[in-house]
Amino acid sequence: MRTQAGEPLPGSLEHGYRWRGRTMDHTLTSGIDDYPRARPPSTRELHVDLFSWVTYMLSVDTELAAFARNGLEPNQTREQQLELHLRLLDELHWNSERNMYCDVTVQPRDGYDELEDEGEGEESVFVCHKGYVGLFPMLLGLVPPESPKLGHILDMIEDPDELWSEFGIRSLSTQDEFYGKGEDYWRGPIWININYLVLSSLHKHYMSDGPHQEQANRIYNRLRQNLVRNILDQFRQTRFFWEQYNPHDGHGQGTHPFTGWTSLVVLIMAEKY
Repeated sequence: MRTQAGEPLPGSLEHGYRWRGRTMDHTLTSGIDDYPRARPPSTRELHVDLFSWVTYMLSVDTELAAFARNGLEPNQTREQQLELHLRLLDELHWNSERNMYCDVTVQPRDGYDELEDEGEGEESVFVCHKGYVGLFPMLLGLVPPESPKLGHILDMIEDPDELWSEFGIRSLSTQDEFYGKGEDYWRGPIWININYLVLSSLHKHYMSDGPHQEQANRIYNRLRQNLVRNILDQFRQTRFFWEQYNPHDGHGQGTHPFTGWTSLVVLIMAEKY
């Protein structure tokens, strides 16, 4: 946690988390290489996917500690830390105007004069690109089933003008300025590992509880059917499993044969999450 900690935002004492090694077009440490981030890069930006991973690890650690205690007194420090992270996830990264989770960066304040004005010369701003990065709080089960935020996330997933396709969930919204641009690696193509996380999260957390059950069930069933159909269709045509799939016609692309995360289709078929 300390090695990935980010600096506090202007006017705040709270810390988030920042992927190291950023360039203008890549955040290789995140694994989502060319997904759009803040431009230009800043050492003061904070990344919602990394914050989500850290919070998820805290939740697993808390569960393991509870199991090891076997009925003994709870570890208040772990539980309080998890509660703090769940609160800060919303406070730092939820954009109530766009109704989505976003990265955050800093920029110079308009009209700031360091000789005459008080306070810092920078202000925090959201960096919002609808796609996989903004889904991570939901993918890792950190959004409560009853939360209105979940409804906004499910709407984004199910919207064919944003992330939905008949072949799987796109990595980036078709409305984004970077969709299909540059290397086009995580800027539109369909990745089975992330789609698996969508299905897993819906199945574990959102299909049985809360006011969004009907929508969660509908997305789960349609997405599972679309993924299995397209992956098997492409295998029959090419005899390969592929690294990723095209968001427009579903054809396999990238590395092949690829029996890494694309083999998750077997678990999807068996509904093993």
